[in-house]
Amino acid sequence: MTISATMVRDLRDKTGAGIMECKAALAEASGDLDKAVEVLRKRGLKVAEKKAGRVAADGLVAAWTSPAGDVGALVEVNCETDFVARTDKFIGLTQSLVALVAADPAAADVATLVARKLNGRPVADVVKELIGSIGENIVVRRAARLTLPAGANGVVVHYLHAGGKIGVLLGLRCASDKAAKSEAVGKLAKDLALQVCSAEPGYVTRDEVPAAVLDQERDILRAQPDLQGKPAAIQDKIIQGRLEKFYMERCLVDQHFIRDPEGKQKVKDIVAATQKAVGEPVSIVGFARLRLGDGVEKRAAA
Repeated sequence: MTISATMVRDLRDKTGAGIMECKAALAEASGDLDKAVEVLRKRGLKVAEKKAGRVAADGLVAAWTSPAGDVGALVEVNCETDFVARTDKFIGLTQSLVALVAADPAAADVATLVARKLNGRPVADVVKELIGSIGENIVVRRAARLTLPAGANGVVVHYLHAGGKIGVLLGLRCASDKAAKSEAVGKLAKDLALQVCSAEPGYVTRDEVPAAVLDQERDILRAQPDLQGKPAAIQDKIIQGRLEKFYMERCLVDQHFIRDPEGKQKVKDIVAATQKAVGEPVSIVGFARLRLGDGVEKRAAA
């Protein structure tokens, strides 16, 4: 039968597939639009299976925060090239997924996220069809979600660097809603999100550092050549002093504030100044940071 331009257009609108793919699917389905959709889906699944082993280290980190400022979400979706990462289809997928994570705390777990429904179908199937459509491997890799404690006043903000290469969430808690909506707290939240992006802390305070991490760091320091032969008590004292550098690098409140050109102020000093400005306690609830493609090549090579 004759495949008209209108039939091809309708199928493209439904699936996003290319013109030649739509023509071939319609021909195979004898012009039946619904059957042609299924043909394209099956082809897409086959293509996805073939491309599943290919390294996907490019892509986007998408971010979202609620209008009320109490919830934030991040999603990292990988593809093979920056060209695909900039397409409307790929961007649309990332925006849909970050909305799912924002709406559902459990969806911050990727295994749960890909099982959730998107436009009536599992996310995993939607991704496979998109792989078939664009011809590159796509991986929903990581997600994060940050919320204020129940009933707490405060604000959650997000920051995207380099068009989605790094995404950050940062939450602050205040004693009153008035302070949470103040210019001072808003500026602090944005500055600290930038701090997390640039300085890469692992923890908010030193109290959050796991004992196992500190033990490992102590072992590394104890093995340094200049400590060999010294009494254990002297070694312990030197190691404790050198751990301060670790805290200053890895703990957000102990880091030097990146907007201070003289390097005299730490993050905790900036938080204290904001507390003074608003006249009430302000604390950091937490943060999340996703950098696009972290560890992908290394893991793929293994």
